[in-house]
Amino acid sequence: MQSVNTVDTNQTGKVKSIFCFVITPAMQRKGVATQLLERVCKDVLEDGFDYIEAYSKKDFVRVARDFMGPAEMYKKLGFTIYNELDNGEIVMRKQLK
Repeated sequence: MQSVNTVDTNQTGKVKSIFCFVITPAMQRKGVATQLLERVCKDVLEDGFDYIEAYSKKDFVRVARDFMGPAEMYKKLGFTIYNELDNGEIVMRKQLK
């Protein structure tokens, strides 16, 4: 994710980033990614972070290209769009505290 600035000088808390994950096709659409993301959010909160951030494409096409996960999945778990980049990538962020 060379196009995503991972240093935010205006932030007021600690941010942990999720850069990518892929669920094997046989296990997709069974809630595995959602459970994984819920667990990561819990662990990140316990580790003392204020936010969790993920990177997605504005338009999800296919897993091989969009290995960061669909934005809709993040939205369902309380992430909001923090930043939209010119190349179609979006930064999704969730406040944990």
